[in-house]
Amino acid sequence: MISLHSLFQDHAVLQQRQWNPVWGNAVPGHRLQVQFAGMEFLAKVNASGAFKFRLPPLPAGGPYSMVITDVENQETVTINDLMIGEVWVASGQSNMEYQLISGWTSTLAQKADPTANVNLEQKEEYCNTITDPAAIRFFTVQKEASGMEEDTCSGEWKYMSPETAPWASAVAAWFARYVQENQKVTVGLIITAWGGTIAEAWTSRAGLLSNPETTPIVPDMDDVFFKTDWPVYSVTPTSYEAYFDPGNKGFDMGWADPAFDDSAWKSMAVPGSWIMQKISGNGALWARQEINIPASWRKKDLILNLGGIDKHDTTYFNGVKVGGMGKEGEITFWDTPRHYRIPAELVKEGRNVVAVRAYSFMHDGALGGGKEDYFIQPEGEDDKIFFAGIWKAEPEYNLGVLCPAALPGPGYANTPSILFNSMLRPLIPYGIRGAIWYQGESNAASVSESLAYEEKLCTMIRDWRYHWGQGDFPFIQVQLANYSPLGAPAYDAASRWAVLRDAQRKVCEKLPRVTMCTAIDVGNLLDIHPHDKKSVGKRMADNALYHVYGQKTIVPFGPLYRRSEVEGDGIRIYFDYADGMTIKEDLPQSFYVAGPQRVFYPATSVEICGDSILVRCKDVKTPYSVRYGWSDALISTLYNSAGLPASPFRTDHWDFY
Repeated sequence: MISLHSLFQDHAVLQQRQWNPVWGNAVPGHRLQVQFAGMEFLAKVNASGAFKFRLPPLPAGGPYSMVITDVENQETVTINDLMIGEVWVASGQSNMEYQLISGWTSTLAQKADPTANVNLEQKEEYCNTITDPAAIRFFTVQKEASGMEEDTCSGEWKYMSPETAPWASAVAAWFARYVQENQKVTVGLIITAWGGTIAEAWTSRAGLLSNPETTPIVPDMDDVFFKTDWPVYSVTPTSYEAYFDPGNKGFDMGWADPAFDDSAWKSMAVPGSWIMQKISGNGALWARQEINIPASWRKKDLILNLGGIDKHDTTYFNGVKVGGMGKEGEITFWDTPRHYRIPAELVKEGRNVVAVRAYSFMHDGALGGGKEDYFIQPEGEDDKIFFAGIWKAEPEYNLGVLCPAALPGPGYANTPSILFNSMLRPLIPYGIRGAIWYQGESNAASVSESLAYEEKLCTMIRDWRYHWGQGDFPFIQVQLANYSPLGAPAYDAASRWAVLRDAQRKVCEKLPRVTMCTAIDVGNLLDIHPHDKKSVGKRMADNALYHVYGQKTIVPFGPLYRRSEVEGDGIRIYFDYADGMTIKEDLPQSFYVAGPQRVFYPATSVEICGDSILVRCKDVKTPYSVRYGWSDALISTLYNSAGLPASPFRTDHWDFY
């Protein structure tokens, strides 16, 4: 019986002007006759019942029918309404998964403006202006994290009609519209995305082994699948309200008191997941750590710094509450670093105790971030004491492991390679023009993780290109938008998002045909899911039209850092896409200059000269480095004549800790 791969069905789009593989299964050893676009040829089924043939390059056009007949038994399969056009894979995490119909809004953003939902307004605009539903078609891969190497996937090719468009990825839908309007050919989208996922999940095991930087991930991944004790999830709740915090009993039992004896508690590596370390399930967990404070810090206000705590926390210093985030069903703060002020009267010379009550009602439960996120320092001073490592931990409420899956293994989307195997491998080697990618938020848990993203994303892209066998196909990524629900300084040396944005820029320098658009000025400081997907889709399309389709009259990007050189008491910085550069509102904000001591000061002058700028700071006589937009919530000030913002950058290669 002839069975084609699920991508080959009515209304599918095939890539123009290149060889297109078509594959499936039939009776072993039989011959197949293929009729398509006026051509007729034979293909052979192998001994295991699989076949694959390649259609020769054809120009855009259609609709066509493909008829495949088993020569031996005369069984026939027909696919109708096939188009030859442009095919793009759209992948990433939630901002790519985000549909035209989506109304996801963070608690803080909703409180700031309960009526605002730009995405739904843009959905109406998109659907009301569709003139030819068949001109754009999309196939959304059903979510799957089986842990197996899947050969096929569930999905259906659909027209981009007013009825179906709301369920398409918003970014991908807008991208396809602008490409289709410019190229005047049918555009096909294959959408494979999963919110909250990391790049490692989208990379094959062989790909991870190909890079020494990612090779260490593989043994842990293999170990996960060499077990018989995959987690049994206690519930699959339709509502998590039943699991909201029932109240703080640990404080009444003295668990915040520095005099409390926690020697019988379990040891927990921090940063880390208490669920993965099998200390407890979801619910409330207490974690304590001792800090030895020097005599010179007495009578000083201190700042206590912690990594993102998943999901809520109440934090104590020497038995007194000094901070806390989150309540009820809020998930906004799951990866937000904590910065709590400790008044001088609580500070003692010698032994002091930090106690964190963390509460997680779904997914993972962790004291997250990186080791560099856990430190204490006098307010306004540079001295630091780091205190990550082994803490003492004890569950207050153990609710079990609440679904969705929170541990690596089948069902857990952030298991390395699992999404490659389940949601990408089945698509290969379908003929495509390239890929658009919106991801990175989940790889920015700490500065060290953000720094590692450069190699991880490079590894993933090389891996996709190797398996697809189409050479260095175009890969367009989105540089992350502004996001800082708690606010952020104009310059933050340890900004996780600034480091990750810089890593995204460097990937474009390292690999051929990898480009990006930036979303830094169309984000929402309070919402990790900015609603303006139209602008992002338009910028990705402009990028493709310029770099892939040769439309050189289009400006694909804002000023993009190329190189720098010291010039007297300033640093001259050269840019690509720099025509008509301006400093918005004549404010040189976001430019910071450092000398040999590596202390950054705000620039006092920024002079534009053609495709370069000269940056100076009166406080830095011997400049070594300039950083621009180095903050979670940067102020975009540098633009080109197309009104596009400059990408954040740094001219140095200094360590961050």
